[in-house]
Amino acid sequence: MVFHRDTPHLRPAIASVLGQTFRDLELVLVDNGTGLPPQTLGPLGDDRRIRWVRLPRNEGIPTGHNAGVAAAAGGFCALLDYDDLALPGRIEAQVTALRADPNLALVSSFAEKMDEMGRPIGRVFCLPDAEDHLPYSLYAAPVITPAAMGRREVFLSHPYRPAFPFAADLDFQSRLAEHACMGVLREVHVKYRVYRTQTTQDKSSAIVRSRCIISLLAARRRNGRREGLDDLITLGGSMSAAAFCAHLCGLASAEGFAELAAYFARRMLALQRSPITAIKSLRLFATARKQAAPADRKNITRMYLSGPVRALGVGPA
Repeated sequence: MVFHRDTPHLRPAIASVLGQTFRDLELVLVDNGTGLPPQTLGPLGDDRRIRWVRLPRNEGIPTGHNAGVAAAAGGFCALLDYDDLALPGRIEAQVTALRADPNLALVSSFAEKMDEMGRPIGRVFCLPDAEDHLPYSLYAAPVITPAAMGRREVFLSHPYRPAFPFAADLDFQSRLAEHACMGVLREVHVKYRVYRTQTTQDKSSAIVRSRCIISLLAARRRNGRREGLDDLITLGGSMSAAAFCAHLCGLASAEGFAELAAYFARRMLALQRSPITAIKSLRLFATARKQAAPADRKNITRMYLSGPVRALGVGPA
């Protein structure tokens, strides 16, 4: 569990881990620069299963995550955000699943959304079927990261990349899906908190840029090409999110990734709804569609109009 601030949600998150039915665990708390004394956790701070990793300043989520994995003593590593809750049987169910299938690299679960007060407000999107994970990971995370547990060597061999401070989990899943099997338990084992000031809400523009870069990197890798990460990161920091999507759309078209180009044109319009943007988005889409093989054009149109879930024919939970 990585945290960079002390909030009212931190202690309930810690308590949800320490209260697991599976008792043979350690909770690696990565303090990303707060200097929080253990005493401020009250009785929770006395639990000997807590191990502290203290970073001198906020190094970001990827560095904090990697530091926690490096310090972990167990063969399995489970993740939980500092504002979410793990239901009591989560760790036991995931340990059982990983022990039962040596080919399973990581296992997540269903998760329920809750508001800041803990009231249920729906389910978190995920894809329960393993065959859907690789194609969908080109666009978004197929499984729920805060509900995931994996073999420690998987996290060590696919470390979070600091280039994506707010989307490293998608980058991790897109790379992992290319080499290993991810599973999903079809029960709710995590409650995922949604509120206005959380990182995913506060850093939405940076997350969009990162997600688009990750998509193009994955397409290049899967076609045996050089990633070109540094060039894209530099460029992304100098453009608006909508303009960056338009630029990546052009790159994807030029590199033969017509379906991905249609996705970028769709993302561009979603970010900036205006007549001028709509015209430019349609032109970019038309260019991508024209360059594609005739047999692929129907699906490229579906990607532009409906998005990856319908275009790929995958089934969300």
